[in-house]
Amino acid sequence: AMDSRSNIDGIAWLMEEVWPLIAAQRPQAEALVIGRNPAEALVSKAQKLGLRFRFTGFVDDIRPHMQTGHVAVIPLRVGSGTRIKAFEAMALGLPVVSTTLGVEGLDLTPGEHYARADTAEDFATGVLAALDDPARGTAMASAARRLIEERCSWAQVARQFEAICLAALRRKGARVAA
Repeated sequence: AMDSRSNIDGIAWLMEEVWPLIAAQRPQAEALVIGRNPAEALVSKAQKLGLRFRFTGFVDDIRPHMQTGHVAVIPLRVGSGTRIKAFEAMALGLPVVSTTLGVEGLDLTPGEHYARADTAEDFATGVLAALDDPARGTAMASAARRLIEERCSWAQVARQFEAICLAALRRKGARVAA
């Protein structure tokens, strides 16, 4: 939801503070902002600043849009909620640059699974490093993808759910065959 306060703040920060640093090195770089209901203020700001930003609005499936990218960015600085966008990008094999808050609560290792960047300079450096050193970006994306497969596959989630159910039954005194 690109009209949420946290996403508006993050994209505005990306536009105002981070993107000028990226564009100075990569003037042809483009940003694709995927999400429903992009705030008109953001769309107008991108146009007014002459940024190479495109807003998709609602999409049925993010995969075709994400697969056109070279790096996924999560510039969240405020807010809470799920961190689905990080898992989606990692599952799709994209290197991720994120603030600490953008992957908060996920058991990820900075520098191994994603590039942590909490300042505009670090964020731009992370994006540019992923673009300038595709092998490094691919290695980080592969490590993240492996982690997602190990922890979030349907089989793994089913095993975890089964263990929770069995533990609950045992607490209730039910006889459970393991």
